[in-house]
Amino acid sequence: MKTKVLALVISASFAIALLSGCAADEIGPSEETAIDGRVIDIESGRKILIRNEEDTSIYYNIDISGGVLFAEGVDTALDVDNVISADVRMINADSLPKETELVRITANKTPAYTVIDAAQAKQMIDAGGVTVIDVRTITEYAESHIPDSYNVPLDQIGLGIDRITADRDAVILVYCKSGNRSKVAARILSEMGYTNVYDFGGIVDWPYETTSY
Repeated sequence: MKTKVLALVISASFAIALLSGCAADEIGPSEETAIDGRVIDIESGRKILIRNEEDTSIYYNIDISGGVLFAEGVDTALDVDNVISADVRMINADSLPKETELVRITANKTPAYTVIDAAQAKQMIDAGGVTVIDVRTITEYAESHIPDSYNVPLDQIGLGIDRITADRDAVILVYCKSGNRSKVAARILSEMGYTNVYDFGGIVDWPYETTSY
């Protein structure tokens, strides 16, 4: 009888240990995961906010209170609009933005295009010699757009731009609704070899003439 009781006690203790281990795994630090996106904001010593380039509805808050570690060979000049890749620990994947903790930054690229505001874009358009690209949907473009702009939706920019201009030195001004899609389009055009790309944000910030059809 004593042997059976001892066996039950050992079995119960083992089960509790297993459950405790599972609970620790659930509440403990998550494993490292890789994320990437464009830097939207930097709070020195606190956090970096980035937005995914492929799905612009996804944002990440990266906690940098423990310091900023760069992988070997990575540019350490971290600025808004840079595109970064990072290894992080996921703290809360259900929050918006997703909350993460930085492990290391593995890539850091300065944008190869120029960010300008609406007034600067208007001056360039009035001076002539530029190509203005609206990367919103056909429906959005029909409702309201900048005169003489071309509509090339973001999901078609890689092929559609060649129908407008194949000149890699052409001066191209890109806009969308609020500035999210235009940044992605500007990056794609720069990576395609276009050397004079300007992102002037969204039509919501355009105080000048628009037209529709």
